[in-house]
Amino acid sequence: MARALLAHLPKRVQLRVAILHHWRSLIQDFPEVSFEVVDDDSNASLRRLLSWCTCYVDPLNGLRPTLIDPEIAVIGFVLDLQHLRMPWLYTEEQMAGRLAEYGYAIDRSDWLVAISRYERDNLAEFYGVDRVSVVHLAGFMAEDSGLDAEAVRARRDRVGDSAPYLIYPAVPWPHKNHDILIQAIAILKQRGMNVPLALTNTSGHAAEKERLGRVAAAFKVGDLVDLHGFLDEATLLDLVISSRGMVFPSLYEGFGIPLVDAMALGVPVLANPAAAVPEICGTAVTYMRNASNALALADDIAAFWTGTEMRTDLMYRGFERARDFSSEQMVAHLADAIDAAVAAKATSALPPPSRFTPPRFNELAVFVSYGRLTETDRAQLRAAGDIRAWHARAFGVDTDVTVGVDFALVNDPDLSAFFGAAPKLILFDAGDLASLDAAVADFAIRYDHADFQLVTSYRGGLSAYSATKVRGVLAALRLFAQADCAEPDPRLQDCQLEPKPSEKEGVIAYQRRRSAGLAVRDVLLRRASSQGLRNGTVAFLSDYCTRYARLRVPIVRPQSDAPREG
Repeated sequence: MARALLAHLPKRVQLRVAILHHWRSLIQDFPEVSFEVVDDDSNASLRRLLSWCTCYVDPLNGLRPTLIDPEIAVIGFVLDLQHLRMPWLYTEEQMAGRLAEYGYAIDRSDWLVAISRYERDNLAEFYGVDRVSVVHLAGFMAEDSGLDAEAVRARRDRVGDSAPYLIYPAVPWPHKNHDILIQAIAILKQRGMNVPLALTNTSGHAAEKERLGRVAAAFKVGDLVDLHGFLDEATLLDLVISSRGMVFPSLYEGFGIPLVDAMALGVPVLANPAAAVPEICGTAVTYMRNASNALALADDIAAFWTGTEMRTDLMYRGFERARDFSSEQMVAHLADAIDAAVAAKATSALPPPSRFTPPRFNELAVFVSYGRLTETDRAQLRAAGDIRAWHARAFGVDTDVTVGVDFALVNDPDLSAFFGAAPKLILFDAGDLASLDAAVADFAIRYDHADFQLVTSYRGGLSAYSATKVRGVLAALRLFAQADCAEPDPRLQDCQLEPKPSEKEGVIAYQRRRSAGLAVRDVLLRRASSQGLRNGTVAFLSDYCTRYARLRVPIVRPQSDAPREG
């Protein structure tokens, strides 16, 4: 994006650019640009440049320096507000940092740039600002390739239907959804369909790359999942254009540069219609029904992998759609935003302050694991019908439920159809306790969107739970604000708040629980008490055993559950 700005913005404005020493090579690449080499982005380093300009533009997803002369018009880029749409992905420290950084950028900017209408609407919803221009980005790799439409078609024709893999170019952040994608590939292999997958950009987080390798091995698709690191642009271009298609299960995109690259390069796309993706792709891609359910995603990938005519149609739709995005259009819209910023500065010394609205969580998130099912269990589930209604009876209509399903069940067509309708589904190996812990941790990272959390296992038709019982315990936990969690205790008649355990009691509790796995089950947990730790991990179990204050609650049988006379 920065190189595109350097290439085209001098055609619209008199431009000076501040760069750090390690970017001095740009001076030769863009001789028409006036560069200033600075030591950092502090006030001291930039004050001289700021005194020269009419408008200062910071494209780096925030605003530096921290004090800018109020006479200077300022444009800040706020690339996305994912932390407000998906706050569960962030620790309290990370959230506080983003709120401070973004709040400063928004309040000091005379004009703001959003990279999609979706993000413009987020700025309006969460900050109440309307001084925003939408500046769509482009497919920068496709542009830099120098390939015209005819050359792209020729290369795609040579690839044809023989392309041996799908590609997903994404850093393995939690919202990029790599785990569910790998699980979907495993389901297809279990069904006799091998779909090789190339994952790029995975080396930015070495621990995550290793973990994804372990996930692929655990589901026996290590031979199908190729984990690439960051690739030079020529290698990545070749890998993208030689693929059968791009699969893009990301749960959040403020824009989606790889999607525009794929469309411009004639590469058909199967994407999750999340956030800004429909705005960018329109009808030029095919959409996943549910990227949060490995079973549903497997069905979509199978149709995409085998759908030759569909992919050909998508190729031509993509060519047409990609024309809506280019670096020149991006800079033209940015130039309009600069004019707007200068005009705003002429009428007001500083922009009006924003009105921040914090994000909200759901009330309760539940993870239910279905593993080691008896024939009676299976028959009960086959007869259950709607899985949403099934869980609503147990936990309440508004409860956000994720299911964990034993990998051994995916070949049962009736159960696959039942579980495939679940809003969120994670696979695990019921024969491996660590696999269940990993599924719980995955749920706690990506799918727990609530103030309270419950992890449980399917048994007895979930008869231990009812919407009435759960609602009662939640009410008690809200009343006892000092309690970190609530545990049922059939010996009690009234709620009882226990003090935090002693060090010795905590160590004993940890050792006792550790043998049964890391996940804390059948306990209502308060999000605010977790301090960013995730259920299913050693750190959380240790903290739970040694620090949590427990509210013991009696098991009250609702009137509707009581036995009837006669």
